[in-house]
Amino acid sequence: MAGMTTTEPVRLNGRYRLDTRIGAGGMGEVWRATDELLGRTVAVKTVLPALADDADFARRFLAEARAMAGVHHRGVVAIHDLYHGPEGAFLVMEFVDGEPLSQVLTRYGRLAAPPALHLVGQAADALHAVHGRGIVHRDVKPGNMLVRPDGTLLLTDFGIARRDGATALTATGAVIGTLSYLAPEQVLGHPATPRSDVYALGVVAYECLSGRRPFTAENPFAAAMMRLNQAPPPLGPEVPAPVAALVERALAVEPGDRWASAAAFGSAIAQVAAALRGGPPPPTNPGTAEQTVVQQRAPLSATLVESGPAATLLATPHPGTTAFATPPQVHSEATVRTPRPGAAQPMTPGGVTVPPGFRARDGYYVPVEPMCWGGLVIPGGLGRTPRRIVPDEEHYWETFAAAELPEEAVYLRQEELLGHPAVAAVCTARVLAACSRDPARTVGWELEPWPVQLGRDRWIFHCLAGPGTGEWLGSEFA
Repeated sequence: MAGMTTTEPVRLNGRYRLDTRIGAGGMGEVWRATDELLGRTVAVKTVLPALADDADFARRFLAEARAMAGVHHRGVVAIHDLYHGPEGAFLVMEFVDGEPLSQVLTRYGRLAAPPALHLVGQAADALHAVHGRGIVHRDVKPGNMLVRPDGTLLLTDFGIARRDGATALTATGAVIGTLSYLAPEQVLGHPATPRSDVYALGVVAYECLSGRRPFTAENPFAAAMMRLNQAPPPLGPEVPAPVAALVERALAVEPGDRWASAAAFGSAIAQVAAALRGGPPPPTNPGTAEQTVVQQRAPLSATLVESGPAATLLATPHPGTTAFATPPQVHSEATVRTPRPGAAQPMTPGGVTVPPGFRARDGYYVPVEPMCWGGLVIPGGLGRTPRRIVPDEEHYWETFAAAELPEEAVYLRQEELLGHPAVAAVCTARVLAACSRDPARTVGWELEPWPVQLGRDRWIFHCLAGPGTGEWLGSEFA
């Protein structure tokens, strides 16, 4: 089944039509497929013929299906069907409209603390469900985590998972898993436990926050050996201390020094995330929670994200790559009004600091002077950083209003932002007309919300507007 190139539709077991290959590896391929019996889209994981004929591999393949099918959790990919017969072997799974976390990190470089905690916390919750079924995943890594466009994460690929008490399918002392994410005890060939998965998730968290793995060397095995007797390099100063402490404990060399369970790790993540947001801590399960000391962050002064390496973004893209939900950045020749040191900041009625360069009005913010933008591109729903330009140059987009961006909207694709009620309430023709020098001239203009990060974990969005007919000179902002 692997390596199929025919243009004719391929059907497996007379039911599953393979439509598009979406992944391939050393064991086989993953296809987007159609279950023609039930009329739904599924993912089909096919196995190389040589492996399907191997008795030991067949047992492991069946074990994967049973392990995954036994877990019913929103964060674990669901199993629909299994086949092992004359046509080979394949696994039919829930189709997830998303991409591996590994691709997300390749594109963005690193994530800021709030979205990183959001993703890792979901993975911890999913692992807790897996461990509750007596299963150790043993291969927790970004490539085995699928991220939907709305920011939800699902754990997948239980190809080497092992149930407690099951007979090992590998030779004694064999190293099982991806070397870059193995816990120290796995490197030594000792049995993996739920705390081994916690360690691997700590590696994932470290990579999300820093853009690199904690241990690097000339080859993966040398990097794996480094973790036997040394702590990982500290995370950078851009990572809040409570977040760094979470990861440091997950990466302890001795299993007993780590979080006792994925549930305890997830509970601590939720507490720290709540503290960073400035809200009350979430309720904890007394049976799984551990005492956690959470440091409240110091108040952050609001400043518009500026260009350069010091900018704090949802994700810091590698040069030349597409950014996701990145805010309008200031062109190198432009300036942004920022408050004088020690100056009092105006507050909205709800007690929220008005962003620099804006004034409060009718539940939203209005720029105090024109904000004009060029280079705004949205390929495939992912926003690229626009360029701020001076008002008397040709430009297409202007900021007419801004407002607070709800936390859940930070993870929406650019093309979906306008569908969020809080965003749609501000990005309207009514607000545009109210902020325009000549409201009649802005009738029919295009509207586009664009996220902007202020400080470390506060988000607003700019409501941008353009005429829809090309470039024009000057500003229509009132």
